[in-house]
Amino acid sequence: MHGLPRDARLLSGAAFQRVFATRRVHGNAWFRMHYAPAEQARLGMAVARKVSGKAVVRNRIRRQIRESFRLNRLALAPMDYVILARPAAAALDRAQLRHALEQLWQRFI
Repeated sequence: MHGLPRDARLLSGAAFQRVFATRRVHGNAWFRMHYAPAEQARLGMAVARKVSGKAVVRNRIRRQIRESFRLNRLALAPMDYVILARPAAAALDRAQLRHALEQLWQRFI
C-alpha cells in the first residue's frame, strides 16, 4: 500500500494560516484550493460538516483528495495546497471527484 508520507502533509494550524494569508486561490464548482510557495508539495484539506452531515460522505471526499494528491505529488509545483470541499462535492461519485480534482492539479503541473 502506498501512503502519503508525513512530510507531504500540512499538520499545524500555523501552516494552514500561512497558506490562507497568501490569498492565492484557484477553484471549480466542487473545490476551492488555496496555495502558497513552499519547498515541496504538501497537502492540507478541510471537508466541513456543511459539505455533508454524514461522516461517511466527508471521509470519502477526503480519501479521494488524498489519493489524487498522492498520484500527482511528484509532478506538482512545490507549494503548500489546502483544498476546501464545497457542498456540491457531496453529490459526486468517486470518478467525478477524481476528475474534478485532476482539473485543479493540471494548473500546477
